[in-house]
Amino acid sequence: MSGQPDRLALPALTSEDIVHLSRRHFLAGLSALAITPALVACGGEEADPAGSATATDGGDGPEAVAFPVTIEHKFGSTQLDKPPTRVVCVGLVEQDALLALGIVPVGVTKWFGEAPGQIFPWATAALGDGAIPTVLDNTDGVPVEKVAALAPDLIIGQYAGITDKEYALLSKLAPTIAQPGSYVDYGVPWDEATLTIGKAVGRPAAAAAVVAEVTARIEKEAAAHPEFAGQTAAVVTPYEGLFIYGPEDPRGRMLDQLGFTFPEILLKGKGTDFGWSISAERTSDLADLGAVVWLDYSDMDAGMKGVFEETTAFKEGRHFDITDGSYYVGHSMVTPLSIPYVLDRYIPQLAAAVDGNPATTSPAVTD
Repeated sequence: MSGQPDRLALPALTSEDIVHLSRRHFLAGLSALAITPALVACGGEEADPAGSATATDGGDGPEAVAFPVTIEHKFGSTQLDKPPTRVVCVGLVEQDALLALGIVPVGVTKWFGEAPGQIFPWATAALGDGAIPTVLDNTDGVPVEKVAALAPDLIIGQYAGITDKEYALLSKLAPTIAQPGSYVDYGVPWDEATLTIGKAVGRPAAAAAVVAEVTARIEKEAAAHPEFAGQTAAVVTPYEGLFIYGPEDPRGRMLDQLGFTFPEILLKGKGTDFGWSISAERTSDLADLGAVVWLDYSDMDAGMKGVFEETTAFKEGRHFDITDGSYYVGHSMVTPLSIPYVLDRYIPQLAAAVDGNPATTSPAVTD
């Protein structure tokens, strides 16, 4: 799911290939979560190996955290002896959690969309006066030499597909925290990733507070919409037939947190990754879903579109499309900073879909 101009990057069938495919370019324009941590720049557009900075307390007072701390991950465990001051993100979304904790990374990894330093508008308030991070391109894998040039003292990749070879190289540069082994690559829940990052940078209490605030917002929306409970829903996109974002994908997990269940019929053909493709003919499997969340509906070929438009889900208006704009980016990133903005737009669309009334128009969102 890497990004290239004018196309959204969609996932390959294997996690190692996730960053090598592209589909549609994203625009930016989001508002920030109401968290106002004090910030300090740890880096900028050019690497400064001699420079360093100490991040502030994350907005809720200094935390007395005893180092060293040890963090388990897919390739074993990593010990950190002191709070990091130069953090490089080799995962695709970790910058948002760091910013929410008052830390500006020196380097981030491009996924899709265009924003200075991959800091999208929903995170710019948290960036404040911090320096824009250097953006790394992982089209051909993690650019280890460019990571080294940033002189990191912590390398982190939670929403990531770091390979064992890449980990071996990165861990020689600095303590490296790879994706957790308890989930598929690119399948870590946003809250667990945030808590892990908080522990790594010495701010576990601040991370827990961020997670609690965003979780409360999600739970509030679920409680306000009891009609979601018991309904099935899935995020899908036309790719190699029909691509299904599974229940271990952050987009699938968000639907689950809002009260939806993942449709059993779509588990047929499930692989071992966060999502999988099924044949175009199986688009008819979407017929009985309570809500079908499309990404890039307009990219479907005529045959697949014809199949879907014969389904009950289509005829009852139980579907909507998310395409282009900042909402599109935030919907896929699923971070503590993007979630509140996304919910403002997502909830009205989901509510319009599940009522089963084709006369109910799903609110269009392009920003």
